[in-house]
Amino acid sequence: MLAVAAPLLAWSLAVAPAPAAVRKPAPAPAPQPAEGDALHLRLRDVRRRSEEVRPGTPEAKTLAAELSEIGAGYLEKRDLGRAIELLGEAYGWDPDNGIVLALLTLAYVRQEEFDFARFYLDLALQRAPRAPPRAYEILGEVYYSWNRLEDAVVAWEHFRQLGGDNPVTLRRLLRARQELALSSGQRSLEGDGFSLFWDASIGKDVAARISDRLTDFYREQSEFFGERLPASQIVVLYAGRAYFSLVSVPDWVSGLFDGKIRVSLDPDGGLSPELEAVLAHELAHAFVRHVSGDHAPGWLHEGLALWWEGRRLMTSEIREAFRGRSPHTLADLNGNLARRADRAAARTNYVEALGLVEYLVERYGSAAVACFARDFGEGRTLTEALRLEFDLTPDELFRRWKEWARL
Repeated sequence: MLAVAAPLLAWSLAVAPAPAAVRKPAPAPAPQPAEGDALHLRLRDVRRRSEEVRPGTPEAKTLAAELSEIGAGYLEKRDLGRAIELLGEAYGWDPDNGIVLALLTLAYVRQEEFDFARFYLDLALQRAPRAPPRAYEILGEVYYSWNRLEDAVVAWEHFRQLGGDNPVTLRRLLRARQELALSSGQRSLEGDGFSLFWDASIGKDVAARISDRLTDFYREQSEFFGERLPASQIVVLYAGRAYFSLVSVPDWVSGLFDGKIRVSLDPDGGLSPELEAVLAHELAHAFVRHVSGDHAPGWLHEGLALWWEGRRLMTSEIREAFRGRSPHTLADLNGNLARRADRAAARTNYVEALGLVEYLVERYGSAAVACFARDFGEGRTLTEALRLEFDLTPDELFRRWKEWARL
């Protein structure tokens, strides 16, 4: 039977700390939007009016504000290249606009261009006292993503005190305060490719052994995917389930990835094989997210994470999991994995996700599967990536996998 490991709980703040080096950034290329896109239509109107505007005028500041709103729209749609292009243009019209600078910081964080993010963060902090509350709201997101909880709380508290009333942000402020209280007294060390934080009740020797195994897993997965993560991956070890209860994680889940790797463990349990599996699983989520540009389908995300934790299936196990029921289509499987489910439903989804990855590895080789994950980061769709690497359509993959599993 396939033991269920941690599901992918993909939330928006999925970044790691910025490196110290800073270079002045150049504008990032971006794909052309569809003609019918409402943001594109609004942008076309702004640029038409910009032909009559001179820098340094009130009209220039108005243009910057409008461009920043459009850029924020593309940022919300995760069209990061387009967002950075437009926010950079807004900065050119009004370099003192604190919201533009905060949005540029966040955009570069999400694109994992951390040196650029630090460049604009320094500027944003200089302008924030003269900016509307929204600037502090955005800066709180940046700090939280870097695990700088105290700074995130301070930024979001400024947002609240200045009249910010976004209920989502106020809930995040409350949660960040609770998380900060839970993490009080945590210790930390820097590993090769990751930053490890752990509760004081977890022994330093246990943390050191975990760090050693993470180093091994990082090296192996980096070789598999052909890339390192762009900056140090944050890993947080909790003694017990207080944080997991705070974010309503089911009691059968001991690890999650929300940009940070979070693991609940028994402080007296040492480094068990089960804990090693969870660490490898969540680290694989970080690599898949990075190499795919956060565009990998859920079944590939979860299947590769299970594969990297060492799970393997007999075809008889797959048939047993689907006894009396049909497997999910690829689209349905993605939808299932995006929702929280009970343990029995999650197990079926994981069996199918792992089975698909095992089929591809057995039939085409692990190198082809790694290339398949990277294809999404290069802008290819599922259909394009499947055709390029395996000469399959999504329907053909589903059909051949069922034949392979004898379903």
